[in-house]
Amino acid sequence: MTVGTLNSAIPSNKELQERWARLRSHKRATASVKLLVEWEDGDTRQQANGVTVDISNSGCMAIVAGDLPLRRHVRVIHPESGRCTEGEVVWRGHEAWDLGIAFTKPDDHFWGRLL
Repeated sequence: MTVGTLNSAIPSNKELQERWARLRSHKRATASVKLLVEWEDGDTRQQANGVTVDISNSGCMAIVAGDLPLRRHVRVIHPESGRCTEGEVVWRGHEAWDLGIAFTKPDDHFWGRLL
């Protein structure tokens, strides 16, 4: 019987990064961009300020000052440009305000020249 070592079973950091890059639909960039997130809570429109951690044409990871559950439909507004797009919360971090938002329609121009 052949016994492998634990280290041979765990991919290197570079291998993991290359794998995730192949799985992602769009290139990501680290960027701190202020944004506003709006959503409906019953009959009331809610909004919260946020700032991105990273961005892509298909969404962002952000810290948003609001309690947004998974699958919540949101509108993301880029205050600098006035652009807005629809999206959905697809990831929640272990910290209260960490979110991943996927845009309903990827937008090559939403973030401006940052990508």
